[in-house]
Amino acid sequence: MAPKKPAGKSSGNPSDSSLSTPVSSGRGYKVQVFYLAASSNNPKAPLKDALWFATYPIIPRLGDCVFRDGVYYRVERVFLYENLAAGWCADVEVSFYGRR
Repeated sequence: MAPKKPAGKSSGNPSDSSLSTPVSSGRGYKVQVFYLAASSNNPKAPLKDALWFATYPIIPRLGDCVFRDGVYYRVERVFLYENLAAGWCADVEVSFYGRR
């Protein structure tokens, strides 16, 4: 008896729609970045909460640093979106990063 082939499997073709990446305009990934001032006790940290949208070549990972308005921020949490209806790929929570 011949072995059965699995039904419903894709042929591994890279043009498969399930393998498409959520890149906007081919220039990068849109992310929403937010900073909560209350979470920092460093006297040099910004005093106001911040929220901004940015496009990066890769989605920032936990521990990465991002730079904005002369301040370095460290990525604390990353929330990825599977559905791109929100207009961005991820929410990134950052904290103040005081370089030594």
